[in-house]
Amino acid sequence: MALIQISDPEKSTEIEKKLSVGIDLGTTHSLIAKRDGKNLTIFKDNNTILIPSIISDVNGKLIVGNSVSDDSVKSIKRLVGLTSKDIHTINFDNLQINTDQDLPRVILGGKKYNAIELSSRILSHLCEIAKNHENNFVQSAVITVPAYFNDMQRQATKLAAEMANIEVLRLISEPTAAAIAYGIDDNQTGNFIVYDLGGGTFDVSILSIEKGVFKVLSTKGDTHLGGDDFDRFLVEYLRDKYPQLSKLDINELYNLAKFLKHELSEKNTAISEKHNVSINLKEFNHLINSSVEKTIALVDEAIIDSSININDIKNIILVGGSSRLTTVKMKLNEKYNIEILDHLNPDTVVAEGAAIQAEVLSGNNRDDFLLLDVLPLSLGIETYGGLSEKVIHRNTPIPASSNKTFTTFKDGQTKMMINIVQGEREDISECISLGQFILSDIPSLVAGAARIIVRFQVDADGLLTVSAKEETINKETSIEVKPSHGLSPELIQNMISTSNNMAEDDKNFRALKESIVEAERAMYAIQEALKIDGDELLSSSELDLIEQSISTLQDAILTNSIDVIKLANVELENTCEFYVERRMNNSIKSLITGKDINDIM
Repeated sequence: MALIQISDPEKSTEIEKKLSVGIDLGTTHSLIAKRDGKNLTIFKDNNTILIPSIISDVNGKLIVGNSVSDDSVKSIKRLVGLTSKDIHTINFDNLQINTDQDLPRVILGGKKYNAIELSSRILSHLCEIAKNHENNFVQSAVITVPAYFNDMQRQATKLAAEMANIEVLRLISEPTAAAIAYGIDDNQTGNFIVYDLGGGTFDVSILSIEKGVFKVLSTKGDTHLGGDDFDRFLVEYLRDKYPQLSKLDINELYNLAKFLKHELSEKNTAISEKHNVSINLKEFNHLINSSVEKTIALVDEAIIDSSININDIKNIILVGGSSRLTTVKMKLNEKYNIEILDHLNPDTVVAEGAAIQAEVLSGNNRDDFLLLDVLPLSLGIETYGGLSEKVIHRNTPIPASSNKTFTTFKDGQTKMMINIVQGEREDISECISLGQFILSDIPSLVAGAARIIVRFQVDADGLLTVSAKEETINKETSIEVKPSHGLSPELIQNMISTSNNMAEDDKNFRALKESIVEAERAMYAIQEALKIDGDELLSSSELDLIEQSISTLQDAILTNSIDVIKLANVELENTCEFYVERRMNNSIKSLITGKDINDIM
C-alpha cells in the first residue's frame, strides 16, 4: 500500500532534487552532464567539457585529465572486461601491461592497477567536477557503454561505478544515448542509422523512433576501432616522412598528430610550422581509408540485420569526434544518399542523451518515452548431443525474459548441468560458455518424464540471470552470469558473420545431431528394457534379432548420414514391435492378476 505524505500547507513543499547525471565514459575523452527540464549543463574541467580519459601518477597520487607526467595511462577503456589471454590482439602503444593474473594490470607509478580500478578513478574525478559546480554530491548516474560491449565488459563498467560510490541507474549504449538526444530535442520519428565513431570504438545501430518509443532494431560494431587508430597511423606516417621528429617523445608526437587531424577536418592541408611538417587531406584519407571502409561494411551488415529497406531510413546520425572527418561524410553520402543529421555536437550528444535518461530514471522528470535496447548475441544452453538451444535470440529488445522446458535423457537422472552459452552457431563448440551451474534433487523418474524449466532474464543493463527448477519440486537454482572470460573484438564480429555464412551447414548439423540423439534415446530405452525382462519375454533368437538391429543402428550413427540413421532407427522400432507388445500385455496382466472383475471395471 502506498503512503501519503501529509505536509503543513503553511510550509514550503519544495523538495530538493537529487543530483543525477549522465556520464559518457569515453576511450579518449569523458563527459559528465546534467539535465534540468530544458536546461542542459555539461560540466567543465580546466575550461573544457572534454575531460581526457588519461590517468597520471604524480608523486604516488593518481591524477585524471591532461597528462601531467611521463608516467600516464591512456585509452584504459580498451582493457575493460578483457582477460590477460585476450590482450595480445590489441595495440596498446607503450603501455606496460602485467599479465601474471587473470585480469591484466597496467603498471603506473610502480604499482599495478586493473582497468576497473582505473575506470573507477576516472568516474570519481567526473563526479568531483559536478560536485564543485553544483555544490552537491552526485547520487546517481546513467553511464554509456559501446553498443557492442559484451556482458563481461558491462559488468566491469558497473563495478567501476560502484567502486566510485555511484548508484548506476542504467547502462545504455552510446548510439542509443545519441538517439535519445535527437529524438527528444527534435521529436524525430522514423528509422535512423546512428554512426558512432569515437576515440577508441565504433558502433552502428539501426533505430526505430516513434511516439516516444526508441527501439534498436540491430547493432554492429568494433570495440577496437576509432580515432586513436587514426592518430597512430598518422604518427607512423610522420615518423617515416620526417626523420627530425624522432627527437620528439611519444606524447609530443601524438599531440602533433591530433593537431594535424583536427586541422584537416576544416582544411585541405594541415601545417605545423613549429615542427616544419605538413600533410594534405588526400594523404590523410589514404592512411585511414581501410578503417573507414570497415565501418561502412559494418553499416551494411547492420542494415541487413534490421530487415529495414534502405529507402525507409530517414537520417544518418553522426556521433563521436571522429565522425567529423571529411572522408566519413563523403563515403556515407556516396554509399547511401541519406541526409546526414549532425546539428548536435557529435562530441557531446552521447552525454546529452545520458543526462536526459538520468533525469527521467531519477524521478526528476516525467517525460513519456520508452527505450528498448537489444541483445547483440543470442543466449541459450547446451543440450544433449552438443547442440546450442537458444532461449533468447539476438536482437531481442531488453529488458527481456524467456524460458524453455527441458527434460532428462537417462532413467533416474537426479542432476543436470546447465551450461550457459552465447553465440549464433548450432554447434556448442562454436559458441562461448558464459558460466555453468548444477540443478540437483531432480525427482528420480524415467527418462523424459522430468520437466526442467530454465529461465533467462536480461536486465536493462544487458546483464543476465539464469534459473532452473523442476516442475514437481519447489527448489530453484540460479546464477548471475559473470563470464569467465571476455570476447576478443575479432571473435565478437566473426560470430555473427560466420553464423550467416554457415547457416545451411548449421541447419544440416542440427538435423544430423537430432537424428543421432533420437537414435541413441531409442537404443537406450530398448537396452534398459532388456535388462528388466528381456530374458523373460524373449527367446534367444529374438534377443539376437533385436541386438543385431541395435548394432546396425550403432553402425549407422558412425556414417553421419541422416537418411541412413533414420532408416536404421525405423528398422529398430519395427524389429522391437512384438517385444513392446509383449511388455504391454505383461504389464496389463500383472495389474489384473488376483483382482476381482468389479475392481477393474
